[in-house]
Amino acid sequence: MRSGLVGSLITVGSVIALVGCGAATPPEPARSSPTQAASPIPPVKNPRDVSALARRPCDLLTSQQAAGFGLDLPPRQKDGVLGNVDCEWLSTTPERQTLRQVIISTFTNNPTLEIAYDQDRGRPYFELTVISGYPTLVSRPTADTPDCDIDVKPAERQSISISYHSYAFKNNPQQACVVGKQVAAAVLMNLPLKS
Repeated sequence: MRSGLVGSLITVGSVIALVGCGAATPPEPARSSPTQAASPIPPVKNPRDVSALARRPCDLLTSQQAAGFGLDLPPRQKDGVLGNVDCEWLSTTPERQTLRQVIISTFTNNPTLEIAYDQDRGRPYFELTVISGYPTLVSRPTADTPDCDIDVKPAERQSISISYHSYAFKNNPQQACVVGKQVAAAVLMNLPLKS
């Protein structure tokens, strides 16, 4: 999970908390103006329920899928930065050097993609795309490292962030996003549809 995105989400929460402490005067309704830009993130069709697995993110990849991506089992569940739970898969050599790493974070009440879109557009690689029918941001923090961040919006105010790293792609770093997108597609198919 990118620290800047976390900071933005915390800032949004702080602003909301401060607004809640203001005077009892009701806020004026939001007015749309012709100059107000529409969100670049397309609406979600056929939403999937991130909250169903938010406390069990290691269930977002099956053992067979993880092995197919060359990841060691079992994964490790750990505390996320916003009170959420993350899951980390590694692939290591006998010398304990990390070859591959996948970290999955879930968010169930945040506009993660909208914040990431505004924050990450200046990265060396940035793409707004669709994976398995869901709006997705794919970005790379640096041009010369085999790292890729994938943020997927399976439902309104719900998202999954996947960080993918593979030392095997050090000579072809953009390949990290090719495989990272495949991991994201597998994760999405393991989320139940919203009822």
